[in-house]
This record gives sequence, structure tokens and C-alpha cells, in this order.
Amino acid sequence: MSVTFDVIINPVILLAALLVGVFVGFIFGRVKLAKNKSRIAQLESEILSSHQETLEAQRAYVMLQSKLKDQSIPVIPMKINGSKENTKEKATN
Repeated sequence: MSVTFDVIINPVILLAALLVGVFVGFIFGRVKLAKNKSRIAQLESEILSSHQETLEAQRAYVMLQSKLKDQSIPVIPMKINGSKENTKEKATN
């Protein structure tokens, strides 16, 4: 007696399995896409807030610079040597 193993493929069940697989893959893809879009939106808002903080810091820096320019601080030049010669030290090896 020989044992035979016949594989019977039902086309209706194969088509149904294929359709269910495509549907499940579509749903998983949509969920992943929605998750990625929300992450991108979150990162964009984070970048915008970071740029806003940078601009505020630059604005404060410019205001401080303008305040310092308004104040005139007299600078008195100090002469260490009384001579008018401009002597430069040369580096020796």
C-alpha cells in the first residue's frame, strides 16, 4: 500500500486569504503612515519653537549691543614707552 499525499488548493480559499492579507497589510501601512505623519508634525513644531527661542535670544543680544553703543565710555590710551619708535619683538628659534 503506497501513501499518497495530494495537495488540494481551493481557489476560493486562496483568493479569500489573499484579500485578507492585502487588507491587513493596507491597515498596518495606514497606521504606520499616520504614526509617521504625527511624529513629523511633532518634530516640525519642536523645530519651530527652537527657532523662535533662537530669534528671541538674538533679539535680546541686539538690544544689549544697542544699549552698549548708546553709552559712551571714554577710552584713555596708555603709553608704556615714551619713545615714538615702533619696536616689535622677533621670535627666536
